[in-house]
Amino acid sequence: MTESFGAVVSGVSLAALSDNEFYAIETAWFQYAVLLFPTQCLTESEHFAFSKRFGRLERGLQRGSRPSAARIANVDANNRLLPPSSLPSRFNIGNSVWHTDSSYKSTAAKASLLAAHLVPTTGGETEWADMRAGYDILGDSMKVWLADKVAVHSFRFSHAWHGGLELLSDEDLAHLPPVKHPIIQVHPDSGRKILFIGRHASHIVGQPLPASRKLLRQLTDQSAQPPRTWKHQWSPGDLVIWDNRCVLHRGHAFDPQQARVMVRTTVAGDAPENEWAA
Repeated sequence: MTESFGAVVSGVSLAALSDNEFYAIETAWFQYAVLLFPTQCLTESEHFAFSKRFGRLERGLQRGSRPSAARIANVDANNRLLPPSSLPSRFNIGNSVWHTDSSYKSTAAKASLLAAHLVPTTGGETEWADMRAGYDILGDSMKVWLADKVAVHSFRFSHAWHGGLELLSDEDLAHLPPVKHPIIQVHPDSGRKILFIGRHASHIVGQPLPASRKLLRQLTDQSAQPPRTWKHQWSPGDLVIWDNRCVLHRGHAFDPQQARVMVRTTVAGDAPENEWAA
């Protein structure tokens, strides 16, 4: 990992944090962008309570829904393995590609908090890429060229290939139209410039479609390389919070005959008129 990317936090109980402890955690999060809290074993209500300290929680893919803990799993409610052809299994394939959560929404997510409940013996890691450092390594001419460029982020574009569109009705999809986000952004808490891209970014406004998609892939690929990445092998009870405003992430493959159950909450972006916040 880079010197200021990713940190392990020990000696605290997330279920019983003092205000001073939370302030120290939040300050560290602004610096490191990804924080791992080993073996916290939070209940769902404790997971929610810790998440809410970072801001309002985000609604799901349906605009009128209430925030909920998203279950990312290859088993059903009775912990029976799902076949690879099932919709949940196919939907989760999308997590294997570098992305930032909810960038296809008008206000992208602020934070994601992922907890491990059941994990395979090998594989199934989550990996993060520091897009602050991704910006820093750009050549001066590319920084200048990208300075005023805007990317279109689209749920339809990023989910059509693996079953994601089957999850929603036509009405739900209509409430997730393509949105525009500047490619170069300034992080509101650290003041650092970042690259805001990932698999939900379809193309660059005003540029030829094939060429701009190729460039976005190249920018992601060159950014998401060591030492700008950090990969974690999960243990049950671990919780990680990452900053979607400056970090990409992806999940790694594992034996589909082994159960993997993860639970995620999402903190909504801080925009005052965020229709996706509750």
